[in-house]
Amino acid sequence: MNNQIIDEFDKASLIKEIHERDIIICNYQKCGFLDRDDAIRKIQELRKGDKDIATATVVNLSVSSTPFSQSTNDQIVRELAMQRNILQAKLIKKSTEEQR
Repeated sequence: MNNQIIDEFDKASLIKEIHERDIIICNYQKCGFLDRDDAIRKIQELRKGDKDIATATVVNLSVSSTPFSQSTNDQIVRELAMQRNILQAKLIKKSTEEQR
């Protein structure tokens, strides 16, 4: 694959991950509903699959660490929001680099 195809795939993947987190966060904020298992699964998948998320997680966990089983819904949603923000920054950077 050439770089343009890889870049488009990376952007589509970022957009998908951002959108999935937005839906979970929005449902929680609007309705108070959180599928904890789904949210935790998404958090863990991205922790394993994205080096920037993994780095941010290590820094955050060095300050404070609560197992998911003891985490409040608010804590889970805050982690999803943190991941979303990092993904959005990566998408902006990737889009800016393409425009150069």
